[in-house]
Amino acid sequence: MEEKAASCRQGAVSWYIRVSRLALAVAVIKSRPSGGARQFAESLADRLRLQDESWRSKAQGLHDDLLHLRQELLLTRLMFKTRSNTEPGQGQEIAKVLSQDDPQQLKGDSGCDTDNSSQTHINIAKGPCLPPTPPNSQNFPLQDRQWRQDHRLLKHMQFLQCLSGLRRVCESSLCRDGDVVWDSVVQLLDSVVEVFRQAHVGQPLLHPEQLHHATQVVAQTLSRGGTRHGCSVQHFSKVENLLKEMISLLLTNQQLHAVSVHEVLSECLLALGGSCVLRTPFIQLLMSEILQLAQQLWETCERSREELQHPMDWIHYQNSFYVFWLLEQLAQNTNCNVNQELVIDLETKAFTLADEFPLFSLYMWRICGLFRVGHQ
Repeated sequence: MEEKAASCRQGAVSWYIRVSRLALAVAVIKSRPSGGARQFAESLADRLRLQDESWRSKAQGLHDDLLHLRQELLLTRLMFKTRSNTEPGQGQEIAKVLSQDDPQQLKGDSGCDTDNSSQTHINIAKGPCLPPTPPNSQNFPLQDRQWRQDHRLLKHMQFLQCLSGLRRVCESSLCRDGDVVWDSVVQLLDSVVEVFRQAHVGQPLLHPEQLHHATQVVAQTLSRGGTRHGCSVQHFSKVENLLKEMISLLLTNQQLHAVSVHEVLSECLLALGGSCVLRTPFIQLLMSEILQLAQQLWETCERSREELQHPMDWIHYQNSFYVFWLLEQLAQNTNCNVNQELVIDLETKAFTLADEFPLFSLYMWRICGLFRVGHQ
């Protein structure tokens, strides 16, 4: 009897397994798209990509909210410490800065307004205003991408401007808050770069004065004492990567409105190079780009001699003279210690390109002379 019961149980298990496999096969057949396995794989990849983008967007939103709260906390703490040195009511006015979500309200405190609010002691530079509200803002307050970008840029710039005025009387208190400052700098700089990313693919470049003003705020913030406190390797690496991306956009832009974009982008890069914190690494990044292009030009010359062809990235070559201009401007007002190995490499490459690219080689020689130790 026991053997018969065991045999029945084994048969029941085997039957359930066959039924489960059959149900799974039917489910797979029903779920298979009409286009076949390839279309199914592409559809699945698209769904996963959209899900990943959604998660990244939510994570970025939470990070922005947290940074916003930390900015408010820092300003509030600094205002309490400087309360005795401020005019009555000024602390309440500054406290509203980061709690306002409507750019129309921010306008009076963003450095964009020209009314009596500019009489406050907080050092806020002047600049043109961003669009106050997005299209159809009553129905879709935050769905316009351009408005969101402008809003993000304006909020971080507002915080750094207020901080610039408050830190004059409480510089030492920023030593433990450098992480908030650097995070705000990274977010503001990324907002500026995002505008140039859009211009790189053909979008119009709106509010160029505001972009220049934002980079000036970044340079001013980083140049003040105490900012290096709290600067992690990750923060500085992000800033360097954004600088690299801006240089890359400058070298590769070939849109019809490229001239105006180049001018604005060059001025923004020059403003960032004015920071004593960023000047030396920024100059070395520019030199490295010139060296890479010089190597490509030399390889092009070698191939042309063998194959009687002259393939050339003329866009990159033409735009490189904006990099030379930046280096010339930075060399006039700099006391930084540039890596002399880069200068020697520039001299070596300049000699090899003198025949094929005399103008490029001449500019390289000039840059070497400006940054050679003992020349200034």
